[in-house]
Amino acid sequence: MTGALVFPSILISLAGRLTDLNDQLLLGINSVAGRSWLFDSIVAFFQDNDLAKAGVIGCCFLAAWYGGKTSSGTNARRKILITTLIAAVAVLATTKVISKAIFLPRPEIQSQKIFRLEGDQLVEMKRMPVRIPLDETSQKDYRALLSGDVDTNDLGSFPSDHAGFFIAISLGIWLASRRLGLLALGWTFFVILLAGKLIGAHHTPLDIAAGAAVAIGELAIIRYVASKRLSGWLDKLSGLTLRYSALSSAIIFAVVFEVSSTLTHVRAFLGLLSAMKRHVLLGMG
Repeated sequence: MTGALVFPSILISLAGRLTDLNDQLLLGINSVAGRSWLFDSIVAFFQDNDLAKAGVIGCCFLAAWYGGKTSSGTNARRKILITTLIAAVAVLATTKVISKAIFLPRPEIQSQKIFRLEGDQLVEMKRMPVRIPLDETSQKDYRALLSGDVDTNDLGSFPSDHAGFFIAISLGIWLASRRLGLLALGWTFFVILLAGKLIGAHHTPLDIAAGAAVAIGELAIIRYVASKRLSGWLDKLSGLTLRYSALSSAIIFAVVFEVSSTLTHVRAFLGLLSAMKRHVLLGMG
């Protein structure tokens, strides 16, 4: 009986230590924000501008796609990259579902007094004394927060969809080309995640780690399934991209464009279809 009671207490203690370490890391990284308008504006530029944020990832993907020295080498790379795109979409879907199921606001939201419902009681959440960057966008969002205007997307930060999506893409590039993959992974960690998400307190290190875990796990699973069940289909599809090079180049341009913007335009289109479906159903009712 004693052992059964000790084990949960150990887990609770480890969870508490992990949470404390997570908070300390975030506050340490975030401590550089709010001190220089120029520095914060540069960081915000790489966060808000799709070309600056993820254009390098798109370029690495294109270079890997066309970089084979032989037709067989190009074919092998394209099979890896096609599988990577499937995995990245699956990762993004997974992180979105999890973030909607777990109520964990962004650290910048937790800088204010907020409550969550536990059972039938409202419990105040731990406040995060994060620093707000001085750039125009961050200050505008902070003023909106103070007035009570909170985006629903800011209420589910765990796990980070940016971390999951771009780490999956970068790992796929690395599997196709080591040098290009290292560049993509470095850009993802230092520019997209460290500068874009942690310095501005949009995510915690734990959010990033969870997104990375989802990316690694799902990319490994989908690559395994593809090698066992979809190898022939991938061979045919990759061969078609070589045979119809002009058409495949146009399609891959659109794909890389969406990768660079984290599928923003695709999600907007799906949202439009969902809204149209609701209106049609209401009209029929």
